[in-house]
Amino acid sequence: MNPALTDLVGYAAAGLVLATFCMRDMVALRWMAIASNVAFMAYGGLADLGPVLVLHLLLLPVNVLRLADAGRIPPSETQAGSPPRRSRRRYPHSKRSTASPSSTAHESTMRHTQGDGHGLPGRKGFSR
Repeated sequence: MNPALTDLVGYAAAGLVLATFCMRDMVALRWMAIASNVAFMAYGGLADLGPVLVLHLLLLPVNVLRLADAGRIPPSETQAGSPPRRSRRRYPHSKRSTASPSSTAHESTMRHTQGDGHGLPGRKGFSR
């Protein structure tokens, strides 16, 4: 095969992976990841790079399944007659507090002033 064409396909695949890291929307990210998987499978086949081909053969169904999951919303989160909301992130740090803003700010202040007074818990009486 023409090495220049193989390199072109490889650079295009790398560009698609770079584009996935720039996506903010999960559905767009998954579509871009699927495109990069297909491009890298072509590159792995053209350049006879077995590990690249196998990796993207395995990643393709993962991205397809994640794309299917991104469009699903549990029925309990929708109301009749209203458009569906986006599902919440599944990361523990993204949980929102149900406390009022003033109590949250107060709790945050209390948390940061406990300990040695500089937000370092458990270091009371520490001196240099």
